[in-house]
Amino acid sequence: MQRIGELMAKPKNAQEAYREIIDDPSIKEALSQYGDEIELSLISSYISDLDEFLRNKEKCQGCKGIDHCCQPVKGHYPMLKPVHKQLKVSYTPCQYALNQRHLENIKSFHMPSDILNANFERFIMDPERVEFYEKATLFINEYMSTKKGRGLYLYGPFGTGKTYMLSAIANILSQRGIVCGLVYFPELIAEIKSGFNSETNGAYDKIEQLKEIEILMLDDIGSESMTSWMRDEVLGRILNYRMHQGLPTFFSSNLDYQQLQHHYSYTQKGEIEEIKGARVLERIKALTVPVKIAGTNYRQKR
Repeated sequence: MQRIGELMAKPKNAQEAYREIIDDPSIKEALSQYGDEIELSLISSYISDLDEFLRNKEKCQGCKGIDHCCQPVKGHYPMLKPVHKQLKVSYTPCQYALNQRHLENIKSFHMPSDILNANFERFIMDPERVEFYEKATLFINEYMSTKKGRGLYLYGPFGTGKTYMLSAIANILSQRGIVCGLVYFPELIAEIKSGFNSETNGAYDKIEQLKEIEILMLDDIGSESMTSWMRDEVLGRILNYRMHQGLPTFFSSNLDYQQLQHHYSYTQKGEIEEIKGARVLERIKALTVPVKIAGTNYRQKR
């Protein structure tokens, strides 16, 4: 198709190019759709917008993602809208851009990348997971209206979908503009421990970030190697701050409340610190509602 930019070089073909533009099916559809809001007699004044729309509309055909976007406004596709009796081209975010925008609200630490696509629709619900679904939905609705709410403490056997459930909640909230931190806790502890041995302040910065993030989700808590330092200087500081600030915090674990308290009462060195273990548990209980997750082991079904 000849473009408006070529017409000055070849004025004798101007009418042909003009006709080619207005005969395009998508242009005909727009002219028909907005017929009551535009003046066809003014079409020569907005023919360049129609031409721009067609050129950039073609760039979206077969798009492979925002990294491959060729639009003048990356991650946006062209639309025609009536403005002052004329059809003008404008750009609106495409689905790739919207997806990336909501993923920017999820701060993932040591979590598998595919878990960021988790959602309730893809989840296989069964009677043993109804309680989770109801309480998760209740939290989301309450938080969106009040910016308050207690998180969930998901506990149960390996492979029952606890990590997926946390990620599904995070995805829904992030789509609504809420910033969530998804953290694989054992790996985080290893990273922070190594960071304290370096000359940078990265470990302290990470703790501060997790203390203050809008919604925090700690995955697989209780499976890390327990030390007094980890319990008191890392987890304790995070929990204490979030409890006093009323910041929602979620957990997943293979341990129930009492088993988790036992875990935090005995150090690797064999030291017994039951009061400190009880203190950690009381903070977690203040932040969460427990939900037992049982049923199908999805890892074994793969």
